[in-house]
Amino acid sequence: MSTATKGEYQAVEGGKAEKHAEPFQVQAFPPCSVLLNPFAWLLWLLDFLIWLIGLAPCFWCSCGPVKTFLFCAKRCTTIDSCSDPDPDGDDEDETNRRRNLDGWTDGLLETPCEDEDDAPTTVWEIAERSFNLYADKECFGTRTYLGKEKGGPGQFPKMIFGETKWTDYKLAGQQVRSFGAGLREIGLQPLTPGLDLEKTTGPHTLLIFEDTSQEWSTSLLGAHSQSIVVATSYATLGIGAVVEAMKECSVSAVVCNRKNVAEIQRVAPPCLKTIIYTNFQVDPEEASKPLASVGNVRAISFEELLALGATVETTYPPTPPTPEMLAVIMYTSGSTGKPKGVMIPHSSVAASCGGMKEVLNCKEGEETYLAYLPAAHIFEFCAELSMLLLGAKIGYSDPRTMTSKGAVRQRDDGTCNDQPGWPFPPGGIQEFAPTMMVAVPVVWDTFKKTIEEQVGKQSMIVQWLFQVAYSAAYYARKQGRSCPLLSFLVFRKINKMIGGRLKFGISGGGPISKDVQEFMSTIGGFPLIQGYALTETCCAGTVQDVSDPDPGNVGGPVPSVELKLKSCDGAEDPKDREGEYYLATDEEHLGEACLGRGEVLIRGPSISNGYFKQPELTKKAWDGPPREGGWFHTGDIAYWDTRGRLHIVDRLKNLVKLKGGEYIATENMEKEYSTSPYVRSGITGGIMCYGDGDMRKPVAFVQVNISELKKWAAGAGLAGKTDEALCETKEARKAVLASLNSAGKGKLGNNETLASVRLIPGTGPESGAPSETSPWSAENGCRTASGKLDRKAIQNAHAAMMVELKKEGE
Repeated sequence: MSTATKGEYQAVEGGKAEKHAEPFQVQAFPPCSVLLNPFAWLLWLLDFLIWLIGLAPCFWCSCGPVKTFLFCAKRCTTIDSCSDPDPDGDDEDETNRRRNLDGWTDGLLETPCEDEDDAPTTVWEIAERSFNLYADKECFGTRTYLGKEKGGPGQFPKMIFGETKWTDYKLAGQQVRSFGAGLREIGLQPLTPGLDLEKTTGPHTLLIFEDTSQEWSTSLLGAHSQSIVVATSYATLGIGAVVEAMKECSVSAVVCNRKNVAEIQRVAPPCLKTIIYTNFQVDPEEASKPLASVGNVRAISFEELLALGATVETTYPPTPPTPEMLAVIMYTSGSTGKPKGVMIPHSSVAASCGGMKEVLNCKEGEETYLAYLPAAHIFEFCAELSMLLLGAKIGYSDPRTMTSKGAVRQRDDGTCNDQPGWPFPPGGIQEFAPTMMVAVPVVWDTFKKTIEEQVGKQSMIVQWLFQVAYSAAYYARKQGRSCPLLSFLVFRKINKMIGGRLKFGISGGGPISKDVQEFMSTIGGFPLIQGYALTETCCAGTVQDVSDPDPGNVGGPVPSVELKLKSCDGAEDPKDREGEYYLATDEEHLGEACLGRGEVLIRGPSISNGYFKQPELTKKAWDGPPREGGWFHTGDIAYWDTRGRLHIVDRLKNLVKLKGGEYIATENMEKEYSTSPYVRSGITGGIMCYGDGDMRKPVAFVQVNISELKKWAAGAGLAGKTDEALCETKEARKAVLASLNSAGKGKLGNNETLASVRLIPGTGPESGAPSETSPWSAENGCRTASGKLDRKAIQNAHAAMMVELKKEGE
């Protein structure tokens, strides 16, 4: 293929080259059209002068320009973690243990609010403290659900919402206590100190099988008020996995949505006695109809249980749990094999919440949090509890309706608003205007691509001005200063679309592209940082400092855990793309100085107790008794940079050896290739890379961005084809392949260059058995409930394409 000029792509067919405009993508270093334009320099100069003038009043104070200009030098000599000054005899092939800077003098953090006389050590104590301390402040916010638009576009018509109803901390506490008393009244019993839940079949466990909502939080806290253990299961998991969890935990009551009651009644195991159903986002007409009990399984509404509990609160006052008791048995999404139940005691949750409180540095009673990720995922679970600890306002949404793409807001006159922003904001992020937000990488990637697509529809002048502003803001952020004029002129509207009040965002649950992290931090007006943790570590691992402007790292250890790296040099262990083992003694990683490489091991007060009723798996994952000094082996490969920050390279199981003996890191490849504008963003988009020992080059399946592909097709003489037919053309595959490899150039090894792709239009059903045209969703099994790819399910769904692809990679 011949070389195209910047901003163009050349499709070659029959020896004739045709030029097509590329989708709009902003870049940090300004292109020639900007760099050589004197008006751009004038805008940059004006912006700098306005920033400088704004500093004049505080020139002599600690936030003056001298400190600002020295920021970069200072951060280069400050590290986020410190190694053990007195090694305790660890093997020579392991790095010294690393902790948060204060960890060696103060010890690992075990509880939040350590300076208080009665520092909370359980989930119930955290909740009770907040209910009392912030009694008059708003706690839980839920938008009034009014149904769905009639005849809305696509398979998922937009949801209609009315005004938000807020519950203050005092009332929230009353409801939690009533719910706990109601559980006792229907037969659940507290787990007594010393009783091993793995060895009893008593009615000590409540299963929550519902979407993130106020009802979810109230159910969890209500159970803990009575020392009742909570098992969590994703609302998108198959009913079979839910039944297995019920049997394994001897669940006597389950909280679920009305829509799942009949199915649970049909397959209920003998231990299940009561179904407590919610009407969360249920059609108002349906919500008014009571559900009947079936056989020995009673059906009672969430509201009825609250009312029942209110009448017996004096009979069943709170029975507080001890720190050692199990708080949660959290079932992982199980991308491979049977889901595992991770046993998390109250003390682990308290330690993790304390760690998050320390590193996030939020203001008590002043924050607003948008809760929309699955609460059955450890990331969201600990984030919500940490916000509760801080007395924050927690507004509930979901991934589909957090923006105006999936929701509308009813006005006072009965009409609906579908445009983001006030008044009558349709999306949850505009309604609640959060000050802090956590999200998985796909959400941040969706924001980036949506913004770029919208800018790409504007005139060339608007696109040029956006690029001018982006370059200015990018380099200003690197220098530790603001970009007042251009940010106000260009990015103000974008900030309003995401609420306009974000102080910082956190990305977790998987690797995020540096481009996406830089983009959101630059145009959003807030730092987007990364965190790293696992369910087994109760969301405690590492987190990037909010003042760190460097993308691609996950920071240093949080205060409640310590980490070390273990060499991967066994016969079956993978090597990097240069053919070298990952050693804890390494001083270089692919040309960059480092302080060791290897598998990440974690231990500390936040660590879980292992896997419920699966001692062999626990023994395999820990090299000693959990919470008694045993290190948890994460399966993730990483290196420490020279500032003590962790960089995740990939997972052991996702490092694939090709025919020539070279390794490829599929998750890292997907992270970089997903930045191509031809890869569809969102919870049903993405790319899946594949390689094996019979192939010389990797290949990929791509959930294609149809709107961008059609723009390309119009200039390539392929307009008018159906989405499915367009994706099957060799020309379209070549165009997408070229874009993907361009996105990975300089970031991936030559052996990670894709040989071929197949394009998935995403026009098939999102639920049920996936077809070759289906998007990848949790509903059809191609993604886990936490949004990760289920590789086997995708391969099975595209079995015929897989045969073709593998041949093209041989």
